[in-house]
Amino acid sequence: MKNLKINGKNFVLNTVKNLFVKKLCHSAFYYTLYIIHCTLYIIRCCSTIQLFNYSTVQLFNRRRRSLYIIHCTLYIILSLSSFAFADFTLGIYGVNDENEIPVIKQAGFNTVQTYNQNPEYISRLAEKTKQYDMQLLVYPNRVIGGEYENEAHNYPMSAWYICDEPDVNHVSYDNMTERDSVCKNTFPEHKTAFVIGQGKTKIAFYDICDILMMDWYPVPHLPLESFGQNVALAKQGMIDSGCPDKPLWAVVQIFDWKEFKQFRPDNDRIGRFPTKEEIRFMSYDAIFNGATGLFYFVYGSKGIPLPKSRPDEWKYISEVIQELSFMGNIFENGEKIKPSVKVKTPLKIMSYKYEGEKYTVVENPTNESQPLPKKFFNKKKFELLFENISPQTPSQAQTPSQSSAPSGRESSSGKSSSLIPPYHPLVFKHI
Repeated sequence: MKNLKINGKNFVLNTVKNLFVKKLCHSAFYYTLYIIHCTLYIIRCCSTIQLFNYSTVQLFNRRRRSLYIIHCTLYIILSLSSFAFADFTLGIYGVNDENEIPVIKQAGFNTVQTYNQNPEYISRLAEKTKQYDMQLLVYPNRVIGGEYENEAHNYPMSAWYICDEPDVNHVSYDNMTERDSVCKNTFPEHKTAFVIGQGKTKIAFYDICDILMMDWYPVPHLPLESFGQNVALAKQGMIDSGCPDKPLWAVVQIFDWKEFKQFRPDNDRIGRFPTKEEIRFMSYDAIFNGATGLFYFVYGSKGIPLPKSRPDEWKYISEVIQELSFMGNIFENGEKIKPSVKVKTPLKIMSYKYEGEKYTVVENPTNESQPLPKKFFNKKKFELLFENISPQTPSQAQTPSQSSAPSGRESSSGKSSSLIPPYHPLVFKHI
């Protein structure tokens, strides 16, 4: 019973903190609502215990029903508003030093994961992430039942990470359910998550935990589009399991396979680090296929943080994350609308309305350049974001590495048309 009281107290405190400090700070209007809400609550309490004089209490009693209705209405508005300014999750795996947090924050990430299960380290990491307004994804195993359990109720949790790839590590459905239950009973105010190693698993884990994650690392062994295809399989698994609206976070490859164990008979290590274009494509392709958040694996190369071990790669990773940080607000908080321009298969398109502006993303998920509707080149209607258009001939735009923007070409009729390069997303702002 004592633990239940502690959990209830922390649930209330974290809910209020989540509503007021983190979510509502974006709007002075909601600050005002919150102050009125608190004032009415105090008035109701004071009128109940009769702290005011008799005439004042009688006035409150006569108006109690009205105050109660107003109070409850404001509470509902405040509760719903907590979702109005949600952050699009951009996380990174393998943070083994809390002093790396400022660098990671500067790159644009808002969530960090660590495999280090030492409760003392997790405590330090939590303090640092809270300082930089970031969130955690960490194992609960050694926190539950230990000296840091009570403190952990106040950690800035994105979710507790209950298992890594149960499909690969042969963890049963019942075992996963038990892990989730134990964690939820200990930390009812926090969410739980785990990652699967492919989109379609032999055991349907999809309805376990609050958040499903999926990792798939295709570079250079598999077609790049297989990443998004596995995200789509995971999404379908959630639909089939009756939880279509549960968050789905895709884990994007930012490592060289040569640095990891490969199950090959000849042990011939094959690999390379993904290019900026590949990382950017996989990120957008995941969103097109149902991802509602993104993680990146992993913050280190041969045991050294990426900013030091691979500074050039870290630079372009940061550029991608900063772009997605901007677009994430649109994906998370904007309204998805019907695109005003039609594209032909295999191109994909999605449009959003956010803060009075409209945005459209067009993606080529194939290994060949594809025609792009010429309407997008009307500069009076569309502005291309994050890149510059460089007119090229078709022969100059046939490989993913050669171009990062649409290419111009002459058609047989002599009229100018355009190509979108292989494995490439384009982001347009409507003017």
